[in-house]
Amino acid sequence: MTPVRASRVSQTDAFRARTPSPAPSTVLSKAHQMVADVAPRVPPLRSFNKGHILLYVCLAFWLGWLILPLHELDDNGRFTHEVTTAGLHNYFGNFEGFSECNIRAAELYAVPPSDHLGFYDFGTFCHDRKHLLKALSEGGRVGFDASYTPRGCNYRWYEVEEMCFILERFDGLVFVGDETLQAIYSGLNILLRRDLALGALDSASMEWALQDECRCSNQFIKQDCRQHSLMNSEKASQDDHFGSPYLCNRVRHDFLSSDSAQPGIFTVEKFKQIVPRAPRSKYRPIPIIHSIGPSSISANDAATSLGRFVELADDSGRNTPMLWIGPTAAGHVELKGRKGNQEIWEFDRKMAATAQEKDVDVLGMWNMTVQATSWDGMRFAEKVAITQAMMVMNWLGRLESS
Repeated sequence: MTPVRASRVSQTDAFRARTPSPAPSTVLSKAHQMVADVAPRVPPLRSFNKGHILLYVCLAFWLGWLILPLHELDDNGRFTHEVTTAGLHNYFGNFEGFSECNIRAAELYAVPPSDHLGFYDFGTFCHDRKHLLKALSEGGRVGFDASYTPRGCNYRWYEVEEMCFILERFDGLVFVGDETLQAIYSGLNILLRRDLALGALDSASMEWALQDECRCSNQFIKQDCRQHSLMNSEKASQDDHFGSPYLCNRVRHDFLSSDSAQPGIFTVEKFKQIVPRAPRSKYRPIPIIHSIGPSSISANDAATSLGRFVELADDSGRNTPMLWIGPTAAGHVELKGRKGNQEIWEFDRKMAATAQEKDVDVLGMWNMTVQATSWDGMRFAEKVAITQAMMVMNWLGRLESS
């Protein structure tokens, strides 16, 4: 028996020596095995070579990976932003006035670097709020009226649905300042209402002839049109002039006019209604955006105004993150009594330092507007307002939601 056993052992060893070791299991090998198991059971597949079947399966997966939209996840694991650049080219395609106003997102937003398939390089986006504000404040344009490019890292151009998602993280939003800030608020309403033609205005209160006169950039340029600018989200949602729904009507946002060192009684009372006293722990934040330019006020008075609104915000007991927006540059049209760029620059630097001392975030607008068209030396057109509003939305997107 012993020789027989020895012979069998030797034969087994010889067989193992001639048989290659099994390759480690991989995703591809598992897919191949699945196809091999399924193919005999499916009559149409019996006539195909298994290798061809595997090739077709891999091709289907690859095509699906290219076609299906990919997204970036936020800190809570929710989808926040498209990865591909394709949607940007037709961003305003479903906006009222798209053809008439002739605005394209690619004219406003410098698309971040991408690969040959059009996927964003997410390493180029700003990683936190501090770097975002610095990049937006210190950017520039490659040519007059070219798209604005931040310095060092990129911001995002959000879809309207994403903007609503960001706003719904808060209990409200307050803009308080002069007509320069009101233009930014108007740009926000244009985006949220998907209306390039009259989205900044309360068109229900306007005659038809005036509506025709105030379309597109005239919303910002002509004084007769600016008098009808929307001041709050409630009015924006009621003025359903083209039958398209106002998408973000669940979150209140208001513009409060203030162009002096001490805000008026009405402004203070309205502010307290929007930002009521409440325990910080029980409510979501209410961001506050403040700006008064040197054409309205001195730097010392602007500092007083900022301090007053910081006090009002602190008195509420709420979580109230604040953003100071610096002044725009002087336009290239001569205007008597207008501040020059040197004066504006000094005002900007002083107010930035004052805001930082009060723990208020700062977003500069001088670089953003110095190479942009200004119709009267002070007012900028619709493209600038929309871009500014998107910058503010990026700041909001970087705030904590509790």
